[in-house]
Amino acid sequence: MNSVFLNKAALAIVMSVGVAWFSHVVSDVVVPHTAPAKPAFSLPGLENVSIQPYLAQASVSRGAELARQICASCHAFKRGASNGVGPNLSGVVGRPIASVTSYSYSASLRSLQNHSWTDQNLSDWLTAPAHFAPGTRMSLMGIPVVTQRADIIAYLHTLTAPLPAGKNSQ
Repeated sequence: MNSVFLNKAALAIVMSVGVAWFSHVVSDVVVPHTAPAKPAFSLPGLENVSIQPYLAQASVSRGAELARQICASCHAFKRGASNGVGPNLSGVVGRPIASVTSYSYSASLRSLQNHSWTDQNLSDWLTAPAHFAPGTRMSLMGIPVVTQRADIIAYLHTLTAPLPAGKNSQ
């Protein structure tokens, strides 16, 4: 190969990269990155609905089974058990969000520390964790069936209450 060919090939590569970069910059200017004021559609089952009416008919036994199937691979349920991939859920109902000191929460959950895990917050979280706390590390896509969320929350109510302030066995 001669040097003229190599120069032409190098110039072709540099020009291709330059044209691609320029096209990208122009497209960013012409097409703005803005979210629509109102989404075009909403996925069914991901709306936040009041959980209270469903808790009256919730089944603790169904909730225990669902929690075992869905949550147990990442969370512990017994007081004093160590954290798994997720924090121990013993005493979670009523506990401040991101308050288990032995667990490293995502920044999105730490930003909610001034809130507690009420029944409604738990339902909203279980509906779509990434919607409740954008940037969360929890991989669960969500539980769209409101009666299943109510069953899980009823089960979480049966777990041992948290230790008094200043103690932490979780």
